[in-house]
Amino acid sequence: MVLITGDTHGDNDFDKLLPLKEKNLTRDDYLIICGDAGIVWSKLSLDDYINKYSSIGCTVIYVDGNHENFDMLNTFPVVEFKEAKMHKISEYIYHVLRGEIMVLEGRKFLCVGGAVSTDKQYRTPGISWWKQEEITDADVDNAIINLKKYDNKVDCVVTHCCDTHTVVDLLYHHRNICTDQLNFVDQVVDYKYWFFGHYHVDYRATEKKICLYNQILEIIK
Repeated sequence: MVLITGDTHGDNDFDKLLPLKEKNLTRDDYLIICGDAGIVWSKLSLDDYINKYSSIGCTVIYVDGNHENFDMLNTFPVVEFKEAKMHKISEYIYHVLRGEIMVLEGRKFLCVGGAVSTDKQYRTPGISWWKQEEITDADVDNAIINLKKYDNKVDCVVTHCCDTHTVVDLLYHHRNICTDQLNFVDQVVDYKYWFFGHYHVDYRATEKKICLYNQILEIIK
């Protein structure tokens, strides 16, 4: 089983995951979080958060959002898991690097984390905000390279923010460097669904593009 949801912010929005404990999930089931998981935020909370997310019973995989401690996140070892490069946070928790394509139960997921913090003027660089939140040209280049292995075709795209057209015309938010960087997806990628978080709503922007926050969806083949 592959499940997907929106931002969890450490323990702030963790309670929405509690019903999953009743599903008798195993480590061969997967929960994808569309950024701002917030598991790696501080040394003081890390062990507690690892225990909390591990208690769900499945394997947790997330893309990064904008509210992540990137300095700390980048200290974790990079491993190959499910055919993608990921930071291994613990035995059952992984962060998938930008532009990687993971394969879960035969389905391919293009993953591109990152987003711009709208509240960064109230945050402290290196303490509660990191420049690494922004999607770079190198992240997009990595996605393009990996897509060529699959003839530019995947089952799902997983990001934190979304492309500029969707953000401006359908969600009524402002464009920024990260929404512009994600414009390549519709230009290049053949996909069935695009899941993203960041905007704190559950909203089906189009038939293919789905914004998640509290909702937890099962991805059916």
